[in-house]
Amino acid sequence: MAAVSSDHDALLADLRILADTVLDRVEALVEQVAAQDGASRTDTPSNDSAAEASVPAQTAGGCTWCPLCAVAALVRGENHELITKLASQLAALIAIIRELVARFLPPPRTEADTGPDGPPPPEPPDRGGFVPISVTIRP
Repeated sequence: MAAVSSDHDALLADLRILADTVLDRVEALVEQVAAQDGASRTDTPSNDSAAEASVPAQTAGGCTWCPLCAVAALVRGENHELITKLASQLAALIAIIRELVARFLPPPRTEADTGPDGPPPPEPPDRGGFVPISVTIRP
């Protein structure tokens, strides 16, 4: 298998930085939704009744499975069971993606790698230019 060129290394490092940035932003949104869920659970009075524990949590509209109601509850800032489950699944997915990125993409370059003490960049390959060719015209 051919060795990966420096151009590919730079592209992979940029992809890793992009993936980390996107995952950081998505993770912040998931944590915000999870924090809203935790705040709404602590704000409601809790009765330690076994009958209430077996009944699923109801939202203002009474719907716990409808995606449209879940999005409406999210926009209103309310807790919804579907959004809570989705946030927990997204948190697990983000953890898996971070592990895959760490395993398969090279770490991003630091200033020490590209600084004056670091190794010099390789010479770019000659990708063109004038190449003389001989042409013979026969009558």
